[in-house]
Amino acid sequence: MKHVKALVLKGIFAFAILYLFAGLIYQLSFTKVVQLTVVLTVIGYLIDMAMLPGKTNKKTGWLDCIFFTIVSWMLIFLAADEGLHPLIGAIPASLTLAWLDGTFFHAYVRKYVIRNGKDQYYNVIFLDQFRAKIAGNLPVRGPHKDS
Repeated sequence: MKHVKALVLKGIFAFAILYLFAGLIYQLSFTKVVQLTVVLTVIGYLIDMAMLPGKTNKKTGWLDCIFFTIVSWMLIFLAADEGLHPLIGAIPASLTLAWLDGTFFHAYVRKYVIRNGKDQYYNVIFLDQFRAKIAGNLPVRGPHKDS
């Protein structure tokens, strides 16, 4: 269920941006915009699931941007009539979609899909272990001093 919610969220972002750029600029029909959205959402989600657990948000965001640019360029090229060059709509759409994904979607996926709602749980354990190794036998200062 958590993957379905994440796919729907990514699909809403993708549909809104693609309808704005591909639907209004290139006069694509509603069904073609929905088809473009489904393709971008599914492939982008699979890439996110492969990259997010081990990579930073910056690397994943740039990969999303490159992926969205290439795929939306190809799909707009195939779906749109002759007129404006497909990159005129693909580049701003991919930049906007990558920004939305990096800002909202990746944070949601990290918290609720990968960590199952445990916010920063693994980082706290790692930091406690790191502090224990670094501190070693250093004297403790302050009111919590054990004698």
